[in-house]
Amino acid sequence: MVSDSGGAEAVQRSAVETGAWRALEPASLLVNLIPDLWRTARGAWPLLLAVFVGGGIASFVNLLLLGSFFAMAVGRTLLHFLTLRYRLHEGKLEIQTGLIGRRFRVIDPARIQNVEIVQNVFHKVAGLVELRIETAGEAGAEGLLSALSVKDANLLRERLHGASLGAGAPGVAPTGEVAPAGEEILGITLPELVGYGVSAGRVGAVVLAAGVAFEVLGQLSPQTMAQGVSAMRPGAALGLGLVALAGGYAFSVAGTLLRHYNFRLYRSPRGLRFESGLLTRRGVEMPLGKVQLVRVEEPWMRRLMGYGTVVVETAASGAPGDSPAPEGLLPMVPTEENAAIAAVILPSLDIDPWAAPLLPPAPRALVRALVGGALRWAFVAAVLAAWLGPLALSVVGVGALLGWLDWRKQGWRVTPGFVVSRAGFLTRRTWIVPRAKIQSVHLYSDPLLRRNGLARVMVWVAGASVGLPALREAEAAAIFEELKRRPRG
Repeated sequence: MVSDSGGAEAVQRSAVETGAWRALEPASLLVNLIPDLWRTARGAWPLLLAVFVGGGIASFVNLLLLGSFFAMAVGRTLLHFLTLRYRLHEGKLEIQTGLIGRRFRVIDPARIQNVEIVQNVFHKVAGLVELRIETAGEAGAEGLLSALSVKDANLLRERLHGASLGAGAPGVAPTGEVAPAGEEILGITLPELVGYGVSAGRVGAVVLAAGVAFEVLGQLSPQTMAQGVSAMRPGAALGLGLVALAGGYAFSVAGTLLRHYNFRLYRSPRGLRFESGLLTRRGVEMPLGKVQLVRVEEPWMRRLMGYGTVVVETAASGAPGDSPAPEGLLPMVPTEENAAIAAVILPSLDIDPWAAPLLPPAPRALVRALVGGALRWAFVAAVLAAWLGPLALSVVGVGALLGWLDWRKQGWRVTPGFVVSRAGFLTRRTWIVPRAKIQSVHLYSDPLLRRNGLARVMVWVAGASVGLPALREAEAAAIFEELKRRPRG
């Protein structure tokens, strides 16, 4: 990016550094309004359908409701533009919003987990970007500034980074220009992204789309719809199902390309930098010191391709059980590069979980795995019993077999600096947790575990928890006492 003249840069730096309140760019009013209107239309699609399909007074009432929703979207965007102000004051970011209910937020740079700069199609046309700041303890972006000029966003990001590390921090570009991305660690090709989309395909999207289609056709012509369904032959129904399934995979691939196109991972003096996106380009910077854990997911289909997915979690990644934050997702990583990527993210990593043998779970845990696998598939067997009869019991055997395979693939290891846990057969997951990030350790044992002389150790970090496989009670207690101590090294 070409920088402005020295005088313009001095004026801009002064506006940020002296604590002067700044407003959003005027063009942000239109840039923010268009996506808001689209979200409103997407959320009100039943009303849109009722307006076009229905008629009479009901259609008129639906149209009024739809108009009121769009009017609220316009008012919301206008109020956001008129009332939002931000400044960098005494090394902290201050943001105030609202007209009647005023909200004032102060963000300490030390609490920032990652900073994301987003530029969609409308941002590109207007020469603007969206700045998102995620902090510890927040499920979403605590600081959201949309939309700023590219120079303002970069300048603010650099100042926040400098404030978190102190004056003269490496990688700070005081002019507001885009800092060098750094050394490229990973790039994902187009065929690899297609493979990720295929292996991430979801049947739920197909079912939802089919349900909506049947509902619309049923409204337009109920008799024709009923006759068509009753006259459909088994072969035609199977073909229609395969077409719908293929459409679901195509939809998954399209979503993957939109989200992760031209994915790049860089290592810079400031930490990790993720860049991806086709229509909406995202650039996320994440300090290495904020990483809470690394999770490697290897679903069976992706594993056959020779790839896995690496998830980097910070304290802003959400509550335990939430979906992984997209900014910390490396979609396709070759299996042989798992250890190298993990070492880049966790520079002090003292074990290669894919080369060093992991310790197995307790032998008695096999009974628990067999029973659990059989029970999980018992419901499926009950449903299939009407068609398969006694053969449906074989499904219970399949569940028990999967439970045994899952037990065999479990493993764990505690080193002076890290905790490693692995579980799963169909979807294999490996967790790597720095012991310095552990906030609490739990020793867990329910009645079934105690009956078999077993217990489990759970470690908690900010925003996530990781459990070791079921171990003998004495062994689990020893690991619990070890993890209670401060990590060595």
